[in-house]
Amino acid sequence: TEYAGKITVTTTGGTFTYDGETHRAAVAVSTLPKGYTLETAASNDKATHVAEGTVTANCDTLVIKNAQDVDVTSRLNIEYVNSSITITPATLTVTTPNASKVYDSDPLTAAGSITGFVKDETATFTTTGTQTEVGSSNNTYSIAWDGSAKESDYTISESLGTLTVTENADEIVVTT
Repeated sequence: TEYAGKITVTTTGGTFTYDGETHRAAVAVSTLPKGYTLETAASNDKATHVAEGTVTANCDTLVIKNAQDVDVTSRLNIEYVNSSITITPATLTVTTPNASKVYDSDPLTAAGSITGFVKDETATFTTTGTQTEVGSSNNTYSIAWDGSAKESDYTISESLGTLTVTENADEIVVTT
């Protein structure tokens, strides 16, 4: 008869911040009794992008052989402990500066920046803030996900500046 004790097969995934890499599950098998060998223990489960959701990590391939080199996996008391693989978004940092000027009828703008893309991924970043009249407004931006970056793989951390146009204090003299 084959070994009747419990053999535990643990598949370990994990939670990973998006980095453009494929993350796989690892498989570990508890100590086998004397005369038994582990030929294969593997998981095909993997995740790369946030949109894949939580991927269940199972042991897909398991081969345990006895002393006679016979695959006895199906005859053993095996407990499978599964886990999962989750990819969480990476953070993009958007910064737009403060800017100010005296009113002159031309729009006030100030270019911003975006940092944090993984592996040279791209999206189109545009600073959209503008202030023409006397007053203040946020120095806004837009991101078009038209490059290699996927919106679902990122969260945005923003530090928005303020655009301020002040009143022209020059005295205007009107003569008639």
